[in-house]
Amino acid sequence: MKIFYILQLIYLLNIQWIINANLNDATKSKNIQEINCGQNKTDSEITDSFPFSVQLNPALTKSSITYGLMTNGRINYIQIVDEKFCIPSNIFCLKYLETLIINNSYFCDSNGRNYLPEQIIKLKKLQTLKISHVNLISLPNIIGNLSSLKDLTISHVNLRFLPKTIGNLFNLKDLSISHANLAFLPETIGNLSHLRYLSICNTPLRSLPKTISNIKSLERITLKYNPQLQSIRNIHDLPALYTLDIRHCSIQDLPRNLPKLNDLYMSSNKLTKLNFDIGTLSNKKNKSQNFEFDNNYIELIAPEIRHLHTLSRLHLAQNQLHTLPDDIFNMTRLTYLNLSNNNFSTYDNQHLNKRFSETNPELKVIF
Repeated sequence: MKIFYILQLIYLLNIQWIINANLNDATKSKNIQEINCGQNKTDSEITDSFPFSVQLNPALTKSSITYGLMTNGRINYIQIVDEKFCIPSNIFCLKYLETLIINNSYFCDSNGRNYLPEQIIKLKKLQTLKISHVNLISLPNIIGNLSSLKDLTISHVNLRFLPKTIGNLFNLKDLSISHANLAFLPETIGNLSHLRYLSICNTPLRSLPKTISNIKSLERITLKYNPQLQSIRNIHDLPALYTLDIRHCSIQDLPRNLPKLNDLYMSSNKLTKLNFDIGTLSNKKNKSQNFEFDNNYIELIAPEIRHLHTLSRLHLAQNQLHTLPDDIFNMTRLTYLNLSNNNFSTYDNQHLNKRFSETNPELKVIF
């Protein structure tokens, strides 16, 4: 009999769970759909109903104040900063809004928690969304429906992951996340075919998805102050990339096959050598290059460095070098070379200085 009652109890609990789940889904759907925008309310009337002041078209615009910009009676820009009162849901009635910036402010529907309501999908024209200094743990899956979004910037939040639907933002050009708890990026990020700038900084990011190499539109990548990131092996074959900034991480390898690369910043990592991959980073457009590898553990430079025909500035200070490949003396376009704080003896410095003065007298060498 006890088993029968236990099974009956489990059955009733499951039924209740299903009912609650359906109610939650229904509530969510209702919250998304039911916003009382009013039939004849103008944009300025909507902002006038907010529990805080929104100065429209101020003479001076500052990043520290709440204000909006309006053209022909249509509000297309709103910045909300340090507001004690919550942001009402009728903000999503501003159907011409193109830019929404939220800093240290929260929505009324969040019960005191700072998160992004799903009603945001009503902003069909939204192109720029910037959120900072809020208790944002995750983004709603429905964010993938913001088809007009071009710039998504999130900083100083508790964001732990990005939804897979982020890959549906086909018009996204700039994605920037900093000071967050993000450890991984979804594979779907590789679907962002128009993304030009990717920045992930000050996070516990551990790895990069293989699909990052699918984003052929990428022009700039910034991955700074991610101490758990050890490899950038998946950054390769990006034909438009011209700046790669990966400083203050734990990187142990090099990117590969970046034919337009101009600037490579890899200071303060854990590189022990510049292997043959260095030769795949030559600029095919014959533009000068600047490579920075200061403050690593580099002991060896592969001869393939000779393929960097347009390398102009090479920073190798504070490493473990005790010799250089002979090929470096044939790099006649090199104008600056910093070898300070390595393991060269006084004799080594004199010998190298003499060789460089003979092969490249215009080169400035710092020992």
